[in-house]
Amino acid sequence: MIYSQRSSPHCSICPGHTDFRAFACGGPPPQNQHVDERTLRIAVLLSAHVIFLSAAALRIIRGQRGHQLVASAPWAIQYYPPLVWLPFLVAYVQPFAVDLDRVVRYVGLGVCIASALFAAWAMWSLGRSYGIRLDIFAGHALKTDGPYAIVRHPMYLGIIVFNLGASLALASPLLLAATALVVAPFTALRISYEERVLREAFGDRYATYERTTPTLVPLLS
Repeated sequence: MIYSQRSSPHCSICPGHTDFRAFACGGPPPQNQHVDERTLRIAVLLSAHVIFLSAAALRIIRGQRGHQLVASAPWAIQYYPPLVWLPFLVAYVQPFAVDLDRVVRYVGLGVCIASALFAAWAMWSLGRSYGIRLDIFAGHALKTDGPYAIVRHPMYLGIIVFNLGASLALASPLLLAATALVVAPFTALRISYEERVLREAFGDRYATYERTTPTLVPLLS
């Protein structure tokens, strides 16, 4: 619906209520019915930065360490973390945005915040064992507690759910499609390579962990 920028000063529907009168007579809806687009978009981007900045900080904390095991994987798999954000960055400029109820969009924002915090928790739980590449470094520890007691790959779960939440918050069918057709399959491929490396590095310990903890979906063994 296209709203007129002016409302009739002589509306008989509800003469004592300016906001309702403007809306009923063809004017714009009351201000509180609008999504605060700028604030919502900034909040989504700040949520993503919880993950971005965690990765940068952990890279600095880890510093330079010797390799215990150098993974053999295509470069796109090795550099999954920065590449997986490309659909979100494209969607952020809002091509093909649709009209979506503001409640749904704010629910999406809540999902963004919760999933970003969950992914950051997973990253900080790894501490100096965190890395963008699949390589195993000297002193690398196998984490099985905290978020890693819920699923084996909590960071990837957080990233996928973040993209789903951002699809709603940004009202972006493009990001929703990219999450289903690109991000999720790309994540599954990264996991398959990562688990080969972890099996080689930790042997029976990782095999036991695999039997007792779901890969990506909680409670799904």
